[in-house]
Parts: sequence; C-alpha cells; structure tokens
Amino acid sequence: MSESSYSQPSGDIKRQQLSRFILITCISLISFFPLNILLPSFPALAAKFDISTAEVALSVSLFTLVFAISQLVTGPLSDKFGRKEVLLGCIVVSTLGSIGCALATDYPVFLLFRAIQAIGCGFFVLGHALVEDLFEEQDRARVRLYYMTLSGSFVALSPLLGSWLQTTFDWQGSFYGFAVMALGMFIHALWILPSKSESPKKAPTAILHTLKSIMGNRDFLRYWWIAALVFACYFALISVTPLIFMDELKLSEYQYALVLMVYGVAYLLGGVAASFLQKHISLSRQINIGLGLLGVAGILLALIIRYEAITTITLLIPMLISALAVTLVRPAAISAAMLLFSSSAGTAASAGNSIMFFTAAISSAALAQAGANLLMTIAISFIVFSIWGMVTNARVGR
Repeated sequence: MSESSYSQPSGDIKRQQLSRFILITCISLISFFPLNILLPSFPALAAKFDISTAEVALSVSLFTLVFAISQLVTGPLSDKFGRKEVLLGCIVVSTLGSIGCALATDYPVFLLFRAIQAIGCGFFVLGHALVEDLFEEQDRARVRLYYMTLSGSFVALSPLLGSWLQTTFDWQGSFYGFAVMALGMFIHALWILPSKSESPKKAPTAILHTLKSIMGNRDFLRYWWIAALVFACYFALISVTPLIFMDELKLSEYQYALVLMVYGVAYLLGGVAASFLQKHISLSRQINIGLGLLGVAGILLALIIRYEAITTITLLIPMLISALAVTLVRPAAISAAMLLFSSSAGTAASAGNSIMFFTAAISSAALAQAGANLLMTIAISFIVFSIWGMVTNARVGR
C-alpha cells in the first residue's frame, strides 16, 4: 500500500482496503473452478467423450503441469511489467480457454482448451504477490492467513456448487461459471489496481538474475518443498476422490458433494487452528505438528485398507486429519519463504508455486497408474512425505 494512502480520508482508506480484500477473495474463489468445482462432473465428462473416469482424472495432471509452467512465467512478468497488466492479460486467456472447453465436441480439443485455460490461470500465483503489494508489512501475515483460511471455506462449498452446476447446466457449468467470474474480476482489477507507471514498487531490471537469486536460497527452497509435499498429498487425494467415492463406493453426485463439504469444513477449521497457533508457537513447530498429523493420517489409512474396513465414514477420518495437517503446514511454510524475498514477491511466489504444482502434477499422474493399490499408495505417500518434510524442516538455517 502506498504511503500517500495515509493522507486520504479514513473512509476512502477503508473502501480501498475492502476493494483489495475483494480482489484477493475473488482470486482465491476462482482458483477452485478448474479442479474442485469440476470434480462432480467427472462421470459426465467421461460419458460425453467416451473415456474412463481415470482418464478424466489424468487430464487434471495435464492441467496442473501446464499451470505450473505458466505461473513460473507469470510471476516474473508481473514484477517487470506490473501486476495489473499481467493479471488482466491472463484473465482474458483463461476465459477463452474455459469457453473453449465448454464448446469442445471431442476429447483432444477439450484437452487443448484445458491447456489454454491453464496457461491463463497462471494469474492464481499473483494472490501472494498482491498481498505483498497492497497491504502494509504488519498486516501481511494476517491477510495471508485470511487468504489461506478462505480457501478452506471454498473447499467446503465448492463440491456443492459443482454439484448444482452439474445438475443445472451439465458438465459445461463450471467452465461457464469460471468465465462469468473472470469477467467480473477483470472489471474489478481494471478499476482498483494501479498501472505499472503509478505503482510505488520498482520492478527488477533482470528477471533471470532475480530468479537465480531466489532459487539459490536453500531455506526458500526448503520451505516451499515442505509446502509442496503436503500440497501433493492434498492434491493427490482430492483428484482421485471421484474414483473412490462415486466409482467404487457408488455415492451419488450429491452424496459425494456432502463428503467433500465435510472435508472442506475440516480444512476451514485447520485455518482457524493455524491462526491460533501462529500467535503462540514458532512457524517451525507449527510445521512439524502439521507434518506429524499427516503421518498419523497415512498410518490410519493404511490400517483401514489392511483390515478391509473401507467405508465412507472410515475414509473420512484420515481425510479430515490430512486436511488439518495441510492447513497447518502450508500457510506457515509459505509465509516463512515469502518473508525472505518480499521485494520480489511475484517472482518468489511463482517460483515457489511452480515447485508445489510440479510436485502435485507428477504425484497425481503417478497415482493414476497405481490401479487397485491406489489408496495404499496414498497412505504410504502420506507417511513418507511426513518424514521427508520433518527432515527438510530440521535442515532450515543450516
């Protein structure tokens, strides 16, 4: 936030901050359309293009891989040319991709437009950078935690919204919903964000030099690697839930949406717990607590599979514990990493998020090949990633 805002009337400042909160909220909300809100439409997509649900799930990995590459470029470009210019351009591209997906008549064309949508969705990474740009230093941790906790609310609500869109508008509903919201975001961002020439921040003169400096910082990489490990667990689990609950356990779209809503509530409560812990313990300890819970979730899931006690209720227990783990670890690890490069927030966020989504894309693609051993593979991943994360956290600062 610029220093000149202090000379503005308090009412103007409050309206300005509200507008900024709305923009951050919209970025968080729209990021759920390409995956979470689309999940209830997996069977309909499979029927439309005459493919298996597993192949639809594999398309999520393609989207994530292209998205990871896109945001690696988007962040540095926003540092150089301005957040507003890059954000508006990405919104246009992602909207065209979304509309193309909705109009696709065969699967290869659908995948092509999913890739175009993923390229445009690189602007999701700008949420973290905009927190650095638009809010004072003493407010950023609070706003970032709000940003993460808000995601929990959307995790809870997105399956129900996706189920409603599916039953009302068929599988195209989430893509048209994305396009409508993107248009609203475009207008809002055009109105409230300063252009590059008006921005108080100075862009780096050498993007590659800045990126090299960031990627050469071991602690930055360690924090983001921890975030990547827990996000890979979340992403792998959420991307295969249609196969588990709708294909194997034969839940309806509405029942499946209720299951994910419960999972989302746990995600939200995890954000509340993270907010409380942040005031009383160090980020490092908060990370270890979350990683420990992730290991517990993996052990419970392995026992459920081992003793053939697989039901909707029993599967929900490790899922809820893992949701709590993710919301404890990710905000703490990302905040610690971003503090190291707050002056190059766009490049730092894009580098870190790319690490996170590359890891998620590779892990989910690998899981898609697990076949009958899918759940046990997830359980083992939880345990291994938990230990790996603790070892990495112990090395920070060395």
